[in-house]
Amino acid sequence: MVEVLAIFGFLGWLVAVLCDWLSGLPFFPAIALGAVAIPLIALHEYAVLGRSWKLGSWTCRPFPIPPERFHWIIQRPRLRRAIYWHAAAFAASWWNVVSLPAELNADPPSLLGWANALAGTYTGARLLGFLVLFVRAAQWFDAMSPNVVGLFRRTMYRLSDNYEYLGEQRRHPEREEVY
Repeated sequence: MVEVLAIFGFLGWLVAVLCDWLSGLPFFPAIALGAVAIPLIALHEYAVLGRSWKLGSWTCRPFPIPPERFHWIIQRPRLRRAIYWHAAAFAASWWNVVSLPAELNADPPSLLGWANALAGTYTGARLLGFLVLFVRAAQWFDAMSPNVVGLFRRTMYRLSDNYEYLGEQRRHPEREEVY
């Protein structure tokens, strides 16, 4: 028990030191905006993206029937390209925020920094929405994908010998007779 308290105390101290260091940076207001707004916007984007990419039906978690499985084969590369594009835009916009600090004044470099902060916040929220959608949809079709999740599942299985970590699901042939 003492070890757990020591670990949490150390992590709490690290967070306090990090926050103290970040508060001294000239672009701290933009970081605070992103830290609050990205998760809130990402929740909305996640629901919208699930409907627009036709991957929203996985929320009830039935096993996917063939039309949905065939649809995922087409959507997966497009979803990956969207993730790469948004990751590049996110990194570029936040790099510009660091280069042109979004301070609390109205001079042109600061306004440009705020515009980059808003662009970075929106692309970060879309990136987070796309990532969560990709992982959840990939898990719906194959419990061992994406590769990182499959690696963690196999590791947990080897550590515990619990087959539930492998996530194997039985297919229902009566649902697929039509196809």
